[in-house]
Amino acid sequence: MLRPSGRTLITALCGASLMLNLVLGGLLWWRPGPPPRGGRGFDRMVGRIEAALPEPDRPRFRAVLAAERPRYADALAAMRAASAEVDAVIRRDPYDPAALRGAMAIWAERMTAFNLAFGETLAEALSAVSPEGRAQIAAARRPGG
Repeated sequence: MLRPSGRTLITALCGASLMLNLVLGGLLWWRPGPPPRGGRGFDRMVGRIEAALPEPDRPRFRAVLAAERPRYADALAAMRAASAEVDAVIRRDPYDPAALRGAMAIWAERMTAFNLAFGETLAEALSAVSPEGRAQIAAARRPGG
């Protein structure tokens, strides 16, 4: 059995290292950026629902959301404020785990209040949507759908 010389081994390792660095560098250089956020979480959620609807259903859906906005607007604002506080506590130096737990508990309470308020609005909005539109929304809710 032939054994490679030290020089051959070093040359092979340097070549492999160069190739690995080129591949990793290429991945870093040409990787796609993060997907566009397209608004806040609530706005993205409404946008996904609208995108799943047939075009004729979209104006009816939007109209109900607009008419019902007073029902959920305060809860949405409170949830967003609590979320901003969670972010502020996370960034705070020195970091305080107890403060984060408290901020997250408040955020969870406000998220629940918003979900209850907006759930009522969503139920009304979906009553204005065609059966096909509701079926498409249900299909889009499934994982991988």
